[in-house]
This record gives sequence, C-alpha cells and structure tokens, in this order.
Amino acid sequence: MSDRNDEGWSVIVAIKVIDKKKAKQDTYVHKNMKREPRIHQMVKHPNIVQLFETLETENSYYMAMELCQGGDLMDRICEKKKLEEREVRKYTRQILSAVEHLHRHTIVHRDLKIENFLLDENNNIKIVDFGLSNTLKNDSQELLNTQCGSPAYAAPELLAHQKYGPKVDVWSIGVSMFAMLTGTLPFTVEPFNIKQLHQKMVNGEISSIPPEISSGAVHFMLSLLEPDPTKRPTVREAMEEKWLNEGFIRRPLQSVVYKNRLRSDELNSMVLNFMAEKTGFGLKEITNTLINNRPSPNMATYYLLLKKLTRYQKGIKNKKRENAMMKQSKQSAVRSPDQNLPSASHGNKHTAEQAHEENDRESETKEQQNTHIPAMEEVIKEEEIAISLEKQDHCFPEGITGTL
Repeated sequence: MSDRNDEGWSVIVAIKVIDKKKAKQDTYVHKNMKREPRIHQMVKHPNIVQLFETLETENSYYMAMELCQGGDLMDRICEKKKLEEREVRKYTRQILSAVEHLHRHTIVHRDLKIENFLLDENNNIKIVDFGLSNTLKNDSQELLNTQCGSPAYAAPELLAHQKYGPKVDVWSIGVSMFAMLTGTLPFTVEPFNIKQLHQKMVNGEISSIPPEISSGAVHFMLSLLEPDPTKRPTVREAMEEKWLNEGFIRRPLQSVVYKNRLRSDELNSMVLNFMAEKTGFGLKEITNTLINNRPSPNMATYYLLLKKLTRYQKGIKNKKRENAMMKQSKQSAVRSPDQNLPSASHGNKHTAEQAHEENDRESETKEQQNTHIPAMEEVIKEEEIAISLEKQDHCFPEGITGTL
C-alpha cells in the first residue's frame, strides 16, 4: 500500500502477510498462493472485506484490505459467552447474503467459520480469508474434491473424501450459527479424531441445544446441518426461511445482484480528479484500472478516498440534524412561557412568533449560502497505515480449528 504521509492523506488498512518460505512447506498453499487475491478481487459485496492492493517482495506476499474496526465475531462471542437470537439472525442474514453472492459467481469459500467473520464500525459482518476458496465451472455442476478447511466446520461429505459442491458452505454456516447461539460447537470429539467427528455428524449426535432458543431458530439451524447434501438446502433456499425474516417484515431477505465491476459513469468524479492531480496518473489510466477491477495502488487510493468522502458527508448531515434539533429545542424554550398568557396578548404573541420564524428563515438561508461541496483537501485527515500480525487465541476447544 502506497504511504502518502507527505501529502497528509494516508489511511489505516489491514495487511495480510504471506511468508513465502513457510508457504513452500505446504505444497497446496504454495501452489495456490496467488489464487486467493485472484478470487477475492472477483467479488464486491457489502458483507465481504474489500481487497485493495497486492504487493510482492522476495520473501513475502502482501494483501492490503479494508480495516474492520469492530473487531471479530470470535471476540464478541467470547465476551458475551453467546449471542442473543436477534443478533444471530442479523449476522446470519448478512452471511447468507454474501455467500449467495459468491455462489452466484461460482465461488465456494470452503473455510467459513467464526474466526473468518469480522465486524465493521457499524456492527455488520465482513467475510475474510479466501485462501481455501475455489471456483466451479459449468454453472456449478462441477464438483470439487480437495480436502481442506477447518474440521469442526467442514461438511460430512468433505471429511469423507467425497466430491462436493457449494453446499459445504451451507453446512459451515449452520455450524457458525450454532456457535453464535450457544457459545459452543455442535460436534466435538475429545481427544480429537476426524473419523469419530465424521461419525457424529452423520449420526446427528449434536451437542445439547439450550431450551431458551426458539423452535424456529432450531429448525432452521438443523436444516443447515443436514448430513445428506442432497437434502441440505442451497443458500438461496435457506434465505426463504421464515425465521430469518422475523422482525424484518419490510426488508425480507432476498437474492440481490451486486456489481463486481463499476462502469466509468458510476465512478466519483471528485475523487478521480483529486487522484489525477495528486498521484500523477492520468484520468484514463485510473479509470481503466477501476473498471477492470485490478488490485493496485490506484484501486486502493480510490476506494479509501471514497470511504473518507462518504464518512465526511455523513458527518455533515449528522451535524445539520443536530443543529436543527437544537434550534427546535430553543424555539420551544422561548415560546413555552407564552402558552399561559391571557387571550388579550394573542396579538403580541403572534407577532413574536412571526419574528422568530423570520429569523429562522434568515438563518437557514445563510446556512444554505455558506454550504458548499467540500474539496477533497477538506476531507483528508492525517492517519497511518497499520500492519497487524496478531495471533488470535480461540475460545473454542483446541484441536478443532486447524486445517485438514
């Protein structure tokens, strides 16, 4: 990620660092090291972390992505022990929406788990880590056979070394939903043994479910945890479940088409012009990079500046709203003493109110005259790029979150 401290408009991003030497120790990881950014750049969805830029050096491979300031879902569950059902419903809806988008574009994530669900500043889910993802051909009729993922979240057909399709992601969502609702995993074996774990899954020997969880939630969760993939719902079928839409009558969960690529007329001209002026790249070159969806310094700069601009404009709207509320409160305070005046003074009261209204109109006119579209220089604030290599401790039992 290009550091623009000299211009005063750098931002904080998340950096995933892949050590090439360590990657060489795993044939599969080394062979498919560059597949992750290739697949990740194919999709754009509000509940999928956005990839901005990729960099490569002699020893490492870097992926610069949007920073999720709300932390991760694992920490949230560890803090609360388990989540409330309404919160689980919200997160599950968002996960299903994102995974439906992946499946629509013939991408199977293959590593959906609590650790790979982050939260943004607005407490919305962001899916990360496409390191084990793969694409299907022929409209998802082709099956995969690579044994990968985290055993505790892996579908039975995957553990049984059978060929599989997108429904392995549905199973993983079911496991994640169970973890959110109970703070535990649905299938565990101590000491850990994959064959025994698989047998538990096939037999439906699920961990105990707290009685306070609604029957609707239990029914839906168990449908996702159907051992037979031919009976397990697709993501799109799961999205029609009644439980998911409780409390969302006006916003039922539906399949929504999100654009993975933008047209040139959909790009923000203010940001584009600012970039052309400050970076030295031509407007045409910047535009071509963006509409072709190529991770690069230009893509990173554009989306980060656009995020800053959006946040800045939202701040202005919030400030105007606060000012309006304060103005209304002052008006109420000024007028309230007049409410008990005798009828003889109504004429004076009316005149006073007219004067207040005229003053308000004058103030609004002045405010509108002073309002202007901010230049990008006003939006940019000094920040820094943060590289985090923290290793998370898991709250769930050890030995069940590793890769196969």
